Amino acid sequence: MKKNWFSFLIVGSMLGIMGTIALAEDSSDVVSSNIISSSDIQSITSSSTSEEVMTASSAETTKNTEEMPLKNLQTIDSIQHFYPEQYGVLSKGETFYYETAEDAKDGTNPKEIDNLTSRLVKIVDLYTLDNQSIYHFFSDSDQEGFIEINKIDRTESKKFVTITDKTPNIAVYKDMKLEDKVDESLVKNKTLKVQEEFTINEDTYFSLVGTENKIIGFINKKEASETENAQGAYQSLGSYLNISEKNKDVYQNFEFDKKNNTSNLLNQTFLAKGIYYHSNGENYLSVFNQKNKWIGYINQKDVNLTPNKQGNYQAYGKYVTLTKKNYDIWGNFAWKSKAKAGKYANQTLIAKGIYYHFNGEKYLSLYDNKDNWLGYINANGTTIAEGAQGSYYSYNKFVTIKSKNYDFWNSFKWSKRGSSSSVVNQTFKARGIYYHFNGSKYLSVYDNKGKWLGYINQNAASVAKGPQGSYQNFNKYVSVTTSNYSIWQNFDWKKKSSTKNYRNQTLHAKGIYRHYNGEAYYSLYNNKNQWLGYVNKNGVTLAEGRQGIYHSYWKNVTFSSSNYPIWRDFSWKKQNTSFKVSGKTLKARGIYYHFNGSSYYTVYNGNTWVGYINVNAAQNYDMNKLIPNTESLLAVHQITQQKILDSTNRPSSIIDKVLSMPTISRNQITFRDNHFVVSLKGRGLGMDSVKLTAKEIAPGVNYRLLPADQIKGAIPKLKGNQKYIALTFDDGPNPYTTPQLLNILKQKKVKASFFMVGNAVNANPNVAKRVANEGHQIGSHSYSHPQLTGLSTNQIQQEMRATDKAIYYATGKLPKTFRPPYGAINRYVSNVVSKPAIMWSIDTRDWESRNPYMINNVVNNNHHSGAIILLHDIHQPSVNSVSQMIDNLRQKGYQFVTIDELYEMGERPLNGYFSQYRSVRY
Repeated sequence: MKKNWFSFLIVGSMLGIMGTIALAEDSSDVVSSNIISSSDIQSITSSSTSEEVMTASSAETTKNTEEMPLKNLQTIDSIQHFYPEQYGVLSKGETFYYETAEDAKDGTNPKEIDNLTSRLVKIVDLYTLDNQSIYHFFSDSDQEGFIEINKIDRTESKKFVTITDKTPNIAVYKDMKLEDKVDESLVKNKTLKVQEEFTINEDTYFSLVGTENKIIGFINKKEASETENAQGAYQSLGSYLNISEKNKDVYQNFEFDKKNNTSNLLNQTFLAKGIYYHSNGENYLSVFNQKNKWIGYINQKDVNLTPNKQGNYQAYGKYVTLTKKNYDIWGNFAWKSKAKAGKYANQTLIAKGIYYHFNGEKYLSLYDNKDNWLGYINANGTTIAEGAQGSYYSYNKFVTIKSKNYDFWNSFKWSKRGSSSSVVNQTFKARGIYYHFNGSKYLSVYDNKGKWLGYINQNAASVAKGPQGSYQNFNKYVSVTTSNYSIWQNFDWKKKSSTKNYRNQTLHAKGIYRHYNGEAYYSLYNNKNQWLGYVNKNGVTLAEGRQGIYHSYWKNVTFSSSNYPIWRDFSWKKQNTSFKVSGKTLKARGIYYHFNGSSYYTVYNGNTWVGYINVNAAQNYDMNKLIPNTESLLAVHQITQQKILDSTNRPSSIIDKVLSMPTISRNQITFRDNHFVVSLKGRGLGMDSVKLTAKEIAPGVNYRLLPADQIKGAIPKLKGNQKYIALTFDDGPNPYTTPQLLNILKQKKVKASFFMVGNAVNANPNVAKRVANEGHQIGSHSYSHPQLTGLSTNQIQQEMRATDKAIYYATGKLPKTFRPPYGAINRYVSNVVSKPAIMWSIDTRDWESRNPYMINNVVNNNHHSGAIILLHDIHQPSVNSVSQMIDNLRQKGYQFVTIDELYEMGERPLNGYFSQYRSVRY
């Protein structure tokens, strides 16, 4: 029983220190050969059963071991080596020990131990002698020997000690004399296992075991920070960290239950509030996020510590575009603003580095393409680009390629796709734009069929206002060779005119637009530098010069004038010839409609070319071209009616016939003796014909075919850069209010248009005459103000002819325009009346409000260039509103014109006119 009890004690001692019994495979590693020879050790055996081991493990100390008398020692039955070595203190009161195993076995040569008591000794081995007595082999710096196991005081421990660099003057001794200290680097910021406790001179010491299962040194219990946990004592840290390793565990506790994985937290910055210096040699941080939520324990080697909230700088190397203008660019992480992101809006920059700030945001360290550091910006203020080209931005603008020296790219690896030389001057759609890091901008370009052309430097193109593309200087002359093309006011396709109005004329194409739709459009000007509009180039023919193109003519022409030179060319070199054309009939094989407004025949005498001569030398007209449509013919008819009345001594005797005469035809008009002669045979007017000068007929015809010097002053011309407006007054004349109005207009130097009611004219002929004499225009407003759309043909004719007569008798002039009462008109009424219908674009409703302030308010809210304002000169409030109205409109830059001036004498029967830019054909 005693033998087994001691065996259990041995095993229990080892379990208390190491947790397992470590049997040394080579005794020479622990015991010197001069102390115990191999012949002294018979064999190392372990006869303890599992049950004995479990029983022995409950023994915590050897201090109470039963004494074994020395006389019972016989042989060394077994030896146990300690690793790590054990330490203890020789019990006080003990008197002897043995220097050798043989002495201990024989009980001979005992040595006094008085000088060893209360001193720390190393326990190297444990011997069993005679299968019953147990001895320690011990040593200190001076002596060594064998002593019974119960003569050494020591207590095994399960404690741990944490030593940090915050512990002042900590003393961990490396020798048994407790004099020399261990190098601090071996113990600072570590948690060490306590192997045993022992008392020396009333002070308790711990022996400390490191991670390699070796004794590191000894520490006074008073100076030690004890803990029952292997992780050691919690140490306050307060340092920031970045998670730098993937696939590392984050622990819930120090049983190492998993809480998370660092892959989910990678690169983020957290706060390590505390640290544990674990006895396994690793350091574990207690980590929290910015919301003070605990993340878990993380091994320090899996993170990068930093003293700053922004975390550690991490290489990034990505291109970004600043997309939020209101973000600050910071000069530092004390939040000193360096600039606003708007300064670099849409630019592509390189984010060389990134900081994952503790506040949960990411901050990029920005550089420009000259490697200038710009500052830090919140990543939310940027967009990460796929490369140095930056981010794609929707652009959706039309561009015209202006240079032939640029490449189209397949990608931003600069793989060439094509050249701008193949599409120079064409217009395309730039759907997107890239602001490249190199400082250039690149457009993503598509044609009108949706085909992608590639990326091209923006410098190769000019941005257009619309699909028409960019304006390009052209400076060439064109001849209008078609009649069915529209001339556009703008590229929203608002029609301004038609090529039929300029047929055969030569115009100046100052500019060209190559439209996205694939067509080209010329910007046309006449010889007075007036802009006419945009026309498809297919509607005209490009000429070699200002003379226009050659038109085949092949007509015999009789020349009546010798005052025109014969030209050799259109550089105006005279033909060196004595040939006189006056009175001769020659063959005009061709004709040129020159930009200067004149036309020139190319004339042959037989087969001999004579030269170029102005057509005015012959004065022949094609009436179908001069009077191109029904509206123009009706206008000439009105001019003829007035001429008839002007040519007779008794207008009252024929006025009814004049007003009811059928419309003249083109066949009735010839050109003789520099006049247009209208045949009146068989009409019972007392004359066979009347003669009209070019100036008289000009307002009703295509006056561009007439000699400019002969029609000077016939057609008023408005300036294209001015604002014009027309005042019109209905229902007069009134004997009281109309003269007041005339006084105001005279004082303000304004001409207006009056649409008079026939019965009022008959009642106040002198007022009507004054209106005409003071330069105002007079038009018809019917005789009794009925709604014309409700009348028969005869009734309409009676209303209009009675009014024409009343106005003629009062003023000597027939009205050439009319305004339908109530604005009631349709195609039927227009055909019967056969005068231009002058409507309005601003209805003041003065007849309703009878309030000058309200009348002017309507005008102030609706004025526009080319407007026709409707007023009534029979209402006193209306007249009272006019003076302020004129002042207001003049302050806004308007000039006042009559209806004839507003339309440059171009208004035609069968058409209704609402404003200068809006008309309709009934």
